[in-house]
Amino acid sequence: MQRSAFVSEEPFEGRFWAFTGLGQMRILLVVAIALGGGGVAYGLRNLAVQLAALLILFLQSRRVWDFLRNAPRAIVVLALLTMAVPLLQMIPLPAAIWQAMPGREAVVQSFAIAGIPTDSWFPVSVDRGRTLTAFLSLIPPFTILAIGATLTPREKAALARSAGWAAIAALLIGAIQLVSGNTQAMLFNMEEATNVLYATFANRNSTAALFAISLLLLVVVPASASRGSQFATIAGAILLSLGVVMTQSRSGMVLLALALVFVLLRAAMLQIAKSRGGQATAVPGWLPFALGGVLVIGLAAGSAVFSGRIADSLTRFGDTETDRPEMWEDGAYAAKFYWPVGSGMGTFDEVFQIHESLEYVSPRKAGRAHSDVLEVVIEAGIAGTLLLLSWLVWCAQAAARADPYWRWPALGAGAGILLLLAQSLLDYPLRSQTLLCVAAVLLVMLAQRREGPA
Repeated sequence: MQRSAFVSEEPFEGRFWAFTGLGQMRILLVVAIALGGGGVAYGLRNLAVQLAALLILFLQSRRVWDFLRNAPRAIVVLALLTMAVPLLQMIPLPAAIWQAMPGREAVVQSFAIAGIPTDSWFPVSVDRGRTLTAFLSLIPPFTILAIGATLTPREKAALARSAGWAAIAALLIGAIQLVSGNTQAMLFNMEEATNVLYATFANRNSTAALFAISLLLLVVVPASASRGSQFATIAGAILLSLGVVMTQSRSGMVLLALALVFVLLRAAMLQIAKSRGGQATAVPGWLPFALGGVLVIGLAAGSAVFSGRIADSLTRFGDTETDRPEMWEDGAYAAKFYWPVGSGMGTFDEVFQIHESLEYVSPRKAGRAHSDVLEVVIEAGIAGTLLLLSWLVWCAQAAARADPYWRWPALGAGAGILLLLAQSLLDYPLRSQTLLCVAAVLLVMLAQRREGPA
């Protein structure tokens, strides 16, 4: 079988693991899951993740150049354009150009009040500091994508499963929090609900998204066919499923249902292939069915152990009171106001307050649009919109065109991207440094070249 030049020459074993590309990707994932779940309010923790990524970029510079030279052109161009958008938004422009952009009247008025000459140069972004922060947040996922894409299929599978087990470790931290009524082992200072599982996030919806995607990665990625490995996969998937429910995140429970549908679909397809004389796979076809049955038992046992907290989670679907439609309405107006250039990546909190309708103002501040997609349109305009659509098209094509030996891992990664997209319509998972890194792992799974199993 023809081998691609775009592949790790480094053996899966043989060197101290912390010096290998795979080992350092694992370290970065653990750091991101441990520290990156607090959002922009916890800049120093995000900075620690970003500094770790920069160090790894330096140590693995050969792999980065390999990615830029030999990876499929589409993913290289998309990655570089994604990094370029916030950088271009920070370049100062002559007054005649930036003042002609939509929505800059408030900036001109602010200059006049502050005594700043209105003919000063100014960038597309209305807040360069916020846009710089947005750029820095892209460094860890770019690191994972650039280095992870050069790994062999076996190493990519190991990286994906490492993400799943790291999520389970975060779940165990959440269990300690929950048992203590969220008084112990909390990683962020916030007003916590005592019966909600947060783990390593400040937002339970992001916690649920991590668990649902990690469940997919554990089940669809090839692993050892040993009974011990199969049992560990089932146990891990059940724990992650319970974890999603214990977050009491309604969007998270929908994501869990979609993930389980995919798992059962895969089981059915494996059984059909087996009945037609297809080759056996590392994960047996009965495994997802066993997972479904044990999951039901596990949910029942968990409900008894946690005194009905799972029932409390399910009853949240009856609570339809939300202010998100109002935020979306005002956000759509802001998007039109700054279209087509946008206000600058990371600047939503600065510009939204100007356009919030008086009838929708409440004691709570809308720091996020509760829609990543809407925020991209507001902050990056037509460039961000086209870039987002291009990523989705590339992911769909990569999942559909995956080689036969890698079809289910690729489809599972594509399903993970769909889960993130679904929650991005209602919340802001990709404003989390952790979930940006998880999204990069999914892209690594899709960046499969014509390479046989290692």
